[in-house]
Amino acid sequence: MFSCFVLILIVLLILIYYKLTYKSKEIYEKLRSQNVPGEPFVPIFGQIKEFRKYFQLDKPMEYQIDLQGKYGDLFVFSMGPFVTLVIIDADLICEILTKKNSFYTKPQLFRNQFSPISGKCNLVLAEGEIHQHSRQMLNPAFHYANLQFLTSIMSEETMKSIERWKEIYANEYFDIQIELHALSFAIICSSSFGMKMTNDLTKQMCQMFKEGFDAVYYRTNHYPIIQIPLLNQLPILKKPILDKNARIFRQLAKNMVQKRKIDMQNANFEQNDLLNILFTIEDEKGEKLSDEQIENEAIAFIIAGHETTGSLLIWTLYLLLTNSQIFNDCRNEIDEVLKGKIPEHEDLIHLPILDAIIQETLRLYPPVSMVMRQCIVEHKISNEQLTIPVGTGILFNFYNLHRSEKYWKDPNTFDYHRWMRNSNGFKPKLSHPFAYLPFSAGNRNCIGQNFALIEAKIIMILLIQRLNMEIEPEQKILPTHRITLKPKYGIRAKIQQRNFSVETN
Repeated sequence: MFSCFVLILIVLLILIYYKLTYKSKEIYEKLRSQNVPGEPFVPIFGQIKEFRKYFQLDKPMEYQIDLQGKYGDLFVFSMGPFVTLVIIDADLICEILTKKNSFYTKPQLFRNQFSPISGKCNLVLAEGEIHQHSRQMLNPAFHYANLQFLTSIMSEETMKSIERWKEIYANEYFDIQIELHALSFAIICSSSFGMKMTNDLTKQMCQMFKEGFDAVYYRTNHYPIIQIPLLNQLPILKKPILDKNARIFRQLAKNMVQKRKIDMQNANFEQNDLLNILFTIEDEKGEKLSDEQIENEAIAFIIAGHETTGSLLIWTLYLLLTNSQIFNDCRNEIDEVLKGKIPEHEDLIHLPILDAIIQETLRLYPPVSMVMRQCIVEHKISNEQLTIPVGTGILFNFYNLHRSEKYWKDPNTFDYHRWMRNSNGFKPKLSHPFAYLPFSAGNRNCIGQNFALIEAKIIMILLIQRLNMEIEPEQKILPTHRITLKPKYGIRAKIQQRNFSVETN
């Protein structure tokens, strides 16, 4: 019996060594032998130690900025055992995301992070033909024209939040990041799935997300346990937190789907939202989504949607509150166009300054600041000069790309004028079509970008129109990438009711 145990242990150790050290080193050496610069190979842990130093010094985003300064727009490093080729070159990003996209999937690490909550069968995690099929089915649900009816719900939820903030935060500083994420979560749940969210339930769910994301980050960037299949299943290093939150959230989604199925049996039921579309869409064979597929797609959209939009909102507000003249430009435009009334969908096209401000925010603080892929077929890129081995991780750093002097004039300056249309209605031409990728690109670009932009504009209009806001001085504002790009310590601000008149015709 003991001999069998020892034999099994030896086999497991050999497998772990092969996958996490031998194979990783082989990939690393193939890249380095082609003159790709990078950090030294460190088995299992990679550059986690160095990254943690930057994190402890409150410089998490500077780590790859410094590596870029040291090695250029193409270099190798590892977070744990996963050897990664970092690409900040627009030509190479374009090549991989378009011409060579079939040679890549999302990395197993990403699936390990999110599949316990969202399931493996959804648009975010699916690959190949399954992803293409899901995308074709879901595209109509996110078409700009089909989202117009959501504007009134977004306005209603925002006004409810504003009134609540005035009541509980009157004349005191509070972390507006928490509240904006909660508002985004409530909007997605109510406008897309017909869920009536109480303030307590919204806060509970947002806290669950925070705990879950913190646990994922901890298990990825502090201890690479999530990248080791066997160890990843053990109830250690915050795994119980992930399991508990996954069970609660999946049950909520299941209840939501079952309630809608019952409601739809009522002949008088009318609900024009994303959940209704998920129930009714069919593929070319007339097949509909199963209940489990609907649950998975709903969870994936809620997770991705509320996180990314919440991050966009807080960075937009931060930039406006720290640039008073730009804030005034935006407020004057909103006052002139809306005359104090609640925004309607057709008003959004008449606010070019607001649109430009949001575009510039997405440049400086893209919510999805880094995107990863994993090579599944060996091939060549860069005019056939560079061979990418199977198993290589690819990391596109959009945060660095959007701040590169190679593609942007005064890249660290917040200047919305760079997005303003000319007298013919055209925006200035980018220096490279792949130099600006806040929603990624190619066959996996963000399907919910129209939803996110409409939501962000509605919320910002009402905040600017209805409130006077003041950011707390001398607080530390530190961007860090934790699933999305967000302020590590939040952002504290104070609000007051703004006095203005509503013009009527």
